[in-house]
Amino acid sequence: MIFGKTKKMEEYNQLKSPISDIKRIEKLLPHREPMIMVDTLEYFSIKRGICRLSISENNIFVSNGFFSETGILEHMAQTAALHIGYKQSLNNIEAKEGFIGAIKSSEIISLPKLNDTLSTEIEVVYEITNMTMVKIKTSVGGKVIAMSEMNTILKE
Repeated sequence: MIFGKTKKMEEYNQLKSPISDIKRIEKLLPHREPMIMVDTLEYFSIKRGICRLSISENNIFVSNGFFSETGILEHMAQTAALHIGYKQSLNNIEAKEGFIGAIKSSEIISLPKLNDTLSTEIEVVYEITNMTMVKIKTSVGGKVIAMSEMNTILKE
């Protein structure tokens, strides 16, 4: 995880405090319940972001006490989307609807359990107009459970 200052100005955490108010997250992310798969934006810099999700029993991706692979990938994509949404909000631009353009690679090492908290870090590899390529790592209790590289695309 990234906390504190790094050498480059664009790598400072630009949040004064984590964002966990669902109404604020809904303004930054074009999803609504029950499809919201992030509950806190913990870190934001131009190139990096960290989000959390506490897995509750009413989550639509929970089955037999585990959070599914599909849920993990959706959480990863929404972490990227929330990063983009917050970045746009800094320029007074409303959150735009988007989608996963491509998953270049993905590895699910283990499934998180009910009541686990996911911590997912994205790193922006590049941005071209409405497409962003990100590297993503999801952990539970400091142990990496999933990694992916994906392209997200915003609708115009």
